[in-house]
Amino acid sequence: MPTVLVLDFDGTMTDAEAEGRPFRDGYLDDLAALTGRAAGDPEIAAIADQVEAELLAAPASHPFLWMGRAVAPATVDPYLRMVPIAHRILDTYGAIPGAADRGRLLGSVLYKYNYAKTLGRPVFREGAGDVLRALGGTESWIVTNSDTHAVAGKVAALDREAPGVAWLTSRVRGQARKFDVDDSWDGVAAELALPGLDRPVLLRRRSYFEILKTIVEAAGASFADLVVVGDIFELDLAMPLSLGARVGLVASDRTPGYERAFVESHARGRLITDLSQIPGFAFG
Repeated sequence: MPTVLVLDFDGTMTDAEAEGRPFRDGYLDDLAALTGRAAGDPEIAAIADQVEAELLAAPASHPFLWMGRAVAPATVDPYLRMVPIAHRILDTYGAIPGAADRGRLLGSVLYKYNYAKTLGRPVFREGAGDVLRALGGTESWIVTNSDTHAVAGKVAALDREAPGVAWLTSRVRGQARKFDVDDSWDGVAAELALPGLDRPVLLRRRSYFEILKTIVEAAGASFADLVVVGDIFELDLAMPLSLGARVGLVASDRTPGYERAFVESHARGRLITDLSQIPGFAFG
């Protein structure tokens, strides 16, 4: 059966820290306005810096919460980090106390509005173009939480820098909702325990599973033939690993140590320190 490779994109093929700077800056300005402060207020910036330092120092203690549940470490990329930052800022100034209103504001309105500010200036990891070009002719796909057309546009922009990657623009599957946990679905075990993490990793990400299943079945393959590469173990890799896939964790200096250690020790895991390792890991 053919090997099927699924890549995450933002933070995996891109430099999320550099690319996410306009997102972070714009989001903080919006939070300043919501709390009656001026854009660029130093107190708002100081709160954001303090929360980021806390997350980096103890990633296991600071999860990203979705619908009241811990679904990922908050420290790994600027998009996830902004949620605990926003809560701290709103709490500090007593703004928008209702949980439902906050959830809609942070998870939809402010995220989408400020994510759009990153689209005109994608910043790719070193070697991204070479890797995607090398994958031509393989069963490779991109599955992302981001919008399908936005990520396809980034691939098209990369093709202008590194011609030969445009074939992937039609192989982007967005809105994967990797953070959604569906307890009613029993297609995989409910939880996975990771040494060094005192909460379980929740595995029942049904929306994400359905996208992977469609891709795998269309190739005439199974989850045992699937390789998934991403930068956040809990979002991108845990569920497919539990279903038999091989997984590659693209590491950065913000990758939690417990994720690194677990992937390195697993027989079907690989720590990716350079994107050039991906083709060999998947198809070698």
